[in-house]
Amino acid sequence: MSMVVFFGAVVPRYDVDFRKVVDTVVMFEELGFSSVWVTDHLQPRRASRILESWTLLAALAPVTDARLGTVVLCSCYRHPSLLAKMAATLDTISNGRLELGVGTGSEPQTEEMQALGMETWPPKEKIQRFKEYVEVLKLLLSDGGPVIYEGKFYSLRAALRNTPSIQKPHPPIWIGARGRKMVKLAAEIGDGWNFYGETLTEYREAVKLFDDESAKLGRKPSKAIFTNLLLYKDDADKMEKMKHLGSHGSEQEALRKTYTLLHGTPDQVIKQVEELQERGVGLIILRDMDPEASSIKAFAKEITPSIK
Repeated sequence: MSMVVFFGAVVPRYDVDFRKVVDTVVMFEELGFSSVWVTDHLQPRRASRILESWTLLAALAPVTDARLGTVVLCSCYRHPSLLAKMAATLDTISNGRLELGVGTGSEPQTEEMQALGMETWPPKEKIQRFKEYVEVLKLLLSDGGPVIYEGKFYSLRAALRNTPSIQKPHPPIWIGARGRKMVKLAAEIGDGWNFYGETLTEYREAVKLFDDESAKLGRKPSKAIFTNLLLYKDDADKMEKMKHLGSHGSEQEALRKTYTLLHGTPDQVIKQVEELQERGVGLIILRDMDPEASSIKAFAKEITPSIK
């Protein structure tokens, strides 16, 4: 039996003003998307200006009833104690609508931190440090008395849990993971796993690892996938929309480098979504590189009604 799938949409943050962002979020909700998401970059190379993700998400809470998610926060940017306070506050502001996606950070995010003079995590420490990071988040987002925690990288000295979240025991924590070690860690500590990658073949391999690891641990975390969307009617429409993916050489290289796992005609994309359903994906988060969101609009009108 196929998993019931929900669809989320990524909020545009690059080279747009706030009014445009609000209008887009309202449109996403009207199109039937159950959640809206922000990515987490401070100075991406392809944008001349950008709105900070967490501040933006808080500002969007009053303008939509959709769930609010991060896809995904770079842990290096914010200490877990601070992020726990921010997450609990946003969960309160939104009356329990936060979806908290976190990860260790990508290569572009590492480049951004270096450019801004921020401390990066040594590669050999990333897995253990991130595991502690999530442990601290869960402790501080849950109800209870003062927290004492002693890890290799983080220590808490009777930290107060004085901003309880609305969702119990805490907002859902999605682990953004692609490599083998992180996928296995997502199976161990995540409420959900959010995959991003270059091809559906890569996902098929990763989901088998995730399912096997989850079964060994006796856990059943949720599964999501984050992908760019390229939906077209014919070759002419395809070539026009390919422009929004940027210059990456060949067509296949452009699709791969921009994490565009869902692409094709409506019939082709329906089959791709159905495969993801069969593999247990319950949430598909879509990003449209077109500022006018033409693929997302077409997806909502032509594909969503066909997905059971």
